[in-house]
Amino acid sequence: MLDQFFRQMTPDTSMDNDAGDQAIDNTVVAQAVAATIDEVYARTGKDSILVTHSQGGLPGWEVPLYTDHVAAIVAIEPGAAPEVGSDAYNAMVEQNIPAAFYYGDYIGQQYTDVPAAAMWTMMASTADTFTTAYTAAGCTSTVVHLPDEGITGNDHFMFQDLNNDVIADHIENWIQQNVQ
Repeated sequence: MLDQFFRQMTPDTSMDNDAGDQAIDNTVVAQAVAATIDEVYARTGKDSILVTHSQGGLPGWEVPLYTDHVAAIVAIEPGAAPEVGSDAYNAMVEQNIPAAFYYGDYIGQQYTDVPAAAMWTMMASTADTFTTAYTAAGCTSTVVHLPDEGITGNDHFMFQDLNNDVIADHIENWIQQNVQ
């Protein structure tokens, strides 16, 4: 069962970082995703909606640096939002790419019995900072805390939860309202 679970994880590009640890190289991953998006555009003439999750969110924000065919980014519990003023942020502003952040349950200081709650609260706060600046720049960004929408029972892998159809419908509605 564990092998089946780990098959769903972000592919490890097996690159060393400056500390000598193996880490995902966000630039390499972003360039590969951008090349795929460009291929989709070449075949269909349509821009792509990029859906990222967790650690995969970090290279996802860099994708607009390498292609101008991203119609929107939907980030499901990303590790962080792009830093305001960063190259990734500026590329998104320049291309006016709508962004949505989705967070499940167990995020908040009140969850003292959940070891990662404080970490996820800090990560989710980067979405709030991003959204404030991004909307002030005239772009669209939405932060969705599913419990605030009455959608509960979701963990970090919300697309595998029993109510994933409800979440998919919520994301689809956001896309219909915010993506040209």
